[in-house]
Amino acid sequence: MMRKLTFIISILSFLIIPTLQAQTAAGLLSKMLDAINNCRTSKYVADVVERIDGKLAASEMIIKVKTNPFSVYTYSINPDPGAEALFVRGENSNELLVNPKKFPYVNINMSPFNSLIRKGHHHTIYEVGFGFMGEVISYNINHREKEFYEGLTYDGEADYKGKSYYKLSINNPSFGYIDYTVQQGENLYIIGRKFYISDYMILSINKNMNDFNDVKPGQVIKIPSTYAKKFELYIDKTNYLPVVQIIYDDKGLFGQYEYNSLIVNPVFAPDEFTSKFKDYKF
Repeated sequence: MMRKLTFIISILSFLIIPTLQAQTAAGLLSKMLDAINNCRTSKYVADVVERIDGKLAASEMIIKVKTNPFSVYTYSINPDPGAEALFVRGENSNELLVNPKKFPYVNINMSPFNSLIRKGHHHTIYEVGFGFMGEVISYNINHREKEFYEGLTYDGEADYKGKSYYKLSINNPSFGYIDYTVQQGENLYIIGRKFYISDYMILSINKNMNDFNDVKPGQVIKIPSTYAKKFELYIDKTNYLPVVQIIYDDKGLFGQYEYNSLIVNPVFAPDEFTSKFKDYKF
């Protein structure tokens, strides 16, 4: 009798534990998405590592973000120390105001999609903050729900650089590259946003392209099937935001983003997203 009971408990444990883990993972993910939606303003130091032209490149900057109207201020620590950029959606013809801190030593208005602005970066100013990660995950839940949740795991509490977090992993073993026919009016950024995939990744795998606009209607290109092969998300135990995001493709590490010294929902001064703010050098 005891052997039968032990066997039954073993079978139940085998069936129940994965279910409980899945519920924990889904519940934690839901809390994370709620936290992203409730993060109206933020200030942090972004430590970024991205694979650029096949090599990992690091950058560090102070960032302030407001979601409505979408507004961003950045101050570069490395590279180009002291360089500043300011963007407010709907103002300045939707261009960035840039203080380059180098030649030509004057403020410059530039499109967020300008090749000089995008050089050395995976993203545009529109993807700054937590919102873009929330959009990528929400898109995948809506368009590939079963596969998405099958690849979602809660890895328990995990240390990262001496601090404890909740850790989620999102695995996509079917990640690969598929054919896509470019539509009228599309460039790589528009295609990336259409499917919530990386336009930089599209550019890097299509070796015949020179820049993000180097496509034409009817052209068949390769695009990634999803944003990444794997995400590792370290979630702050207090605010439930994914303050460390590690992203892998089929070649390995694609990007790593740390949100350090994070302040959630700070109250910014009325002029904090203007060039006249007292702490800026525009």
